[in-house]
Amino acid sequence: MALRRPPTRIELKTDDIEDYEEILRERQMAAEEAASNSGSYKGKGMVGGPTPSPGAKRKQAAAERIGIGKAR
Repeated sequence: MALRRPPTRIELKTDDIEDYEEILRERQMAAEEAASNSGSYKGKGMVGGPTPSPGAKRKQAAAERIGIGKAR
């Protein structure tokens, strides 16, 4: 005998929408910056990679929750 359960609810919150739009803006700015600096990189600069911002874990959790994950 199968057990019945209530259907799963998916809620979209305003915080999720704001986080999604912020991530899209960051990606767009990064793409524009990469396009403008496409020939100026000389192999110097950051050694360990970018430093995460204080709210990075919250943003990452929100990104995973709304399904955008990491950039490819």
